[in-house]
Parts: sequence; C-alpha cells; structure tokens
Amino acid sequence: MRKPFAALTLALALAVATAGVAAWAGNVSRPLGVPIASHDGTVITPPGGSQPTTAAALGEITTTEGTWTFGTPGDANGDYPLLLNGSAAGGGLAAVSAQVTNGNLYAFTKASRHYWCRFNRAWVDVGAMAPAEGTVATKVTLNPAHARTPDNAPAGTVLATVEVTMSPPGAPFLGALVSSNPQFTFRGMNVVLARAYTRADNGKIYTARITALAQ
Repeated sequence: MRKPFAALTLALALAVATAGVAAWAGNVSRPLGVPIASHDGTVITPPGGSQPTTAAALGEITTTEGTWTFGTPGDANGDYPLLLNGSAAGGGLAAVSAQVTNGNLYAFTKASRHYWCRFNRAWVDVGAMAPAEGTVATKVTLNPAHARTPDNAPAGTVLATVEVTMSPPGAPFLGALVSSNPQFTFRGMNVVLARAYTRADNGKIYTARITALAQ
C-alpha cells in the first residue's frame, strides 16, 4: 500500500536574517546575507543626485561580492543602473539610492517605490518602509516545525505559520520571507506549497531554510 503523504521538514530552518545572521534553535551563529565592508550609514546616489554625507564620498559601497557604484544613463522612471564591479548585469537593479543599514545592503527604486535587500546574490523586495537602524530580527519560529501533507495537496496548501521575533521587542516585522527551497512560498506569514504534490512526492521529505529579511 502506498503512503499518501509527503513530508516537509522545516525544523532545521529556524533562522535570523535582518542582522545578517542565522539562528539555529534560537542561538545566533554565522552570517547569512551579504557581508558588508562599508560601514552602517553609508549612502550612495547616482551622478547628479544628492551628495552622500558619510564616508561614501567616493560614491561606492563595498561588499564581499565587490564594489557597488551607480552608472548612467537613468531610465524613464528616474532610476540609474546599480553596477557591481562596473557591470549593470552583475548589479541586476536600477535604483535611485543604495545604503548600508544593520549590516545589510539596501537599494530604493523609484519604479516600485520599494526598498530591496541584497541576499544570496539576488535582490529581494522588502517593502515601502525605509530600513531602520537598530531594528532587527532575532529569531524565526515555525508552527508546526514539521508538516505532513497528502500527496495530492494543491498549490497554495498552508504548511506552517511563521513568527518573527524582533528587537527592540514589539517592533513589527514589515519585510519579506525567503525560502531556500522553491517548492515553498508565502501567503502573508504562512508557508504554502508553490506547486501541487503528486504521487511522485510519496514518502519524500523536503527541507527548507526560512529567512526573514526585515526593513
């Protein structure tokens, strides 16, 4: 008799993100995001924009990926190509400012009116509110930590609910959740299936690391 369930294990995915660290079972450990060489408060703007007021007077931000600068020309929205090591393709985003906050690299685009956080060599939309220095996530909790799902579960099936603990206490989480496994996505603070399960998923265990990228 076949087992009509596929299992999702999220217990190993307890993570912190905003401060650029991961938490395993509630203990802060190693960096998760893009380690930053430029200090917090560094801001760069495109040519002709407002002059940076910090040590970013040279108009660049340095991370382990390389050096970030703005190029020209701007697009119809007023955004400029954000270059990584001189390459627009490497940067992958057009924006009007870039900044380092809480050890993370953020960029603001006029087109979306949102901030984007650099994470795992990609840009993640974290919403319209500017990142606040000192407001960070300290833990991500999943309830339940393990989910057992029928092998005919449709896309969108809710698997778990995410709770993000913030510092200072009581600060709202207003950013984005990211799954290391593309089989899982989010609806609000719920982890849901990104695709329908089939008999091919019978008895399989899938894991994911859930990361909270706050503003």
